[in-house]
Amino acid sequence: MSLTIAIAVAVVATAAWIGLFGLILLITRSFAPTPAPATMDLGPEPPAVVNLLANRWTRPDEDAAEATLLDLAGRRYYEIRQPGDDPVHSTIHLSSRTPSGPPLLPFEERLLSRIRAAAVGGVVPLTALTFRDAGQARGWRRRFDAEVVAHARRLGLSRRRISKAQISLLSLAGVVPALAIGFALLLQFERNAAPEDKGGGFVAMFFSLLVVTSTCGLIAGRYRGERSTPLGRQVAARWLGVRDWLAGHDAFADLPPAAVMVWDRYLGYGAAVHVAHAATAALDLGMGSKYLVWSSYGGHWRRVKVRYPRVLARYGLPTGKLVKGGLIRLALGFVVALISRSFPDVTPDQVGAFDTSWGGEDISAFASPTRLITALLATLLIGWGLYRIVRATVDHHNPVELTGEVLWIEVWRSASEGEDSPSIPYLHHIAVDDGTTDRTTAWGLPSEWSSRSSPGDVVRVSVRRWSRRVVALTVLKQGGGRALHSGFDTSDNTDNLVLEALGERTRPAGVGVRLQAAADVLTVEDVARAIGAPIQVRGIGPINALYETADGKPVAMIQMQRGPLANLFWAAAKRGTPVPGIGDEAFMTDTGGAIRKGDAVVVLVLHKGGRSAAPHLPWLLGQVATRL
Repeated sequence: MSLTIAIAVAVVATAAWIGLFGLILLITRSFAPTPAPATMDLGPEPPAVVNLLANRWTRPDEDAAEATLLDLAGRRYYEIRQPGDDPVHSTIHLSSRTPSGPPLLPFEERLLSRIRAAAVGGVVPLTALTFRDAGQARGWRRRFDAEVVAHARRLGLSRRRISKAQISLLSLAGVVPALAIGFALLLQFERNAAPEDKGGGFVAMFFSLLVVTSTCGLIAGRYRGERSTPLGRQVAARWLGVRDWLAGHDAFADLPPAAVMVWDRYLGYGAAVHVAHAATAALDLGMGSKYLVWSSYGGHWRRVKVRYPRVLARYGLPTGKLVKGGLIRLALGFVVALISRSFPDVTPDQVGAFDTSWGGEDISAFASPTRLITALLATLLIGWGLYRIVRATVDHHNPVELTGEVLWIEVWRSASEGEDSPSIPYLHHIAVDDGTTDRTTAWGLPSEWSSRSSPGDVVRVSVRRWSRRVVALTVLKQGGGRALHSGFDTSDNTDNLVLEALGERTRPAGVGVRLQAAADVLTVEDVARAIGAPIQVRGIGPINALYETADGKPVAMIQMQRGPLANLFWAAAKRGTPVPGIGDEAFMTDTGGAIRKGDAVVVLVLHKGGRSAAPHLPWLLGQVATRL
């Protein structure tokens, strides 16, 4: 067979597989059913599940969580009060007793726990429920949505869009283009290879089979939302009738969240089917604004405007660099002054009618425009350098202590060690509210301290006002917001999260679980926070995991062993400086660490691109210990 024909067959086979995949996507689409007659009768399905049905089974949208928030208020788990004319200023007031009724569903409990974690004195503003980390916001939302989908499947209202049988069909069908591509590579390789390299084409064919079939399987198995069921279409039609009944009330779309105390559960269901526009507009359960942040410092809620200094080069720098910059400016000023002396004096014919005498003294040498400009520049540089040195010295010896609530922490400045290395953060912004004003300016926090505190913590910081650099940080009280802004693992895909919520996939947790994967004890969020850059994880069998940057550069590897082999593993890994208080034993070096807890041993190794996380190794090992 000629190579041209082999390539043509490979192209046709690949196109046929793509066509089969497209056909399956087409026949598994869900369409909105014909609405039932308008009715005010609510069904037993929770609003978040109703939102999934109203979205034609694709997946829950942002209104699902907001509808659940309103529904819990309608069921009297808390009250929503609006003190003024603007619904955005509404507050949640937790109830002192648990209302009677069926137990909360997992996603309802997740939302209520979030509200309780954020509340201060049983009160939390609606807009204070936002997250202060984009990764954590995504993680919380993914788990909430997965629990909603799992409940819809339990009720028989939904199913996976691409079934296991269809995935198997696509995976098996992927063998055809894999063989065609592999055979084309075989012909190409054997035709052009040297005599001593004959036979290498079969190796290329084998790898192409492996790569193409794996790719087809991954594409087929990727989660692509839900699909309707006969019962689901029947229930969705009824809820569309409820939607039409609610939409028939002219004022319903303009009801604020506090109206739930009058409309009970109707407002939550209205949000689920997208007719409670004003109520959902006043709610935000996603990512918050770093420029206007809620603070509960002092026992009462208020919004604080935060400014983040970025322009002036002195902000966040240590004293040594500030003094060095001053000395450089001082030296440049003297160099410019010396250069100005080499310029020629101005001559009388150049001066013209200008009088170059001053008190009987000839000043023609200073009347030269070039000399005047260079003298002025030299004066400015010398003055600037002296000012910088003096201010940095005074700033260094006069630190100020502040106590307040951490509002925001994020990466400010990063540097790259080379073309093949990711940017390494060396300075973070930290905004602290000391309760004296409703405006504050963020400070420069050394990146190695960024993991010491979280938003909501009460801290005492020692700062230098002129350079706005934090030189000491102590956590006085951990805030309830730690549970709100951290701890959501987003390393799993949505399908695995749904299976976990259904109980069909056991998520390893605890010492007694032998099948716990290495990637489960150290999340991508933990590593990303230590590195200061987005991170992805790739499992290498059950005992290894590789953490990489978005462009595939390795930053860290974790290895885990349990059982009898763990003792041998620990004997080899036990080196470096002991770290007390983490697990049963922990050791740390400049490039990694090891921890033993129970019968589990975990070794964390930092690659070259992840060495910036070395100061955070105790925190990373502590995170591992909590999950073993």
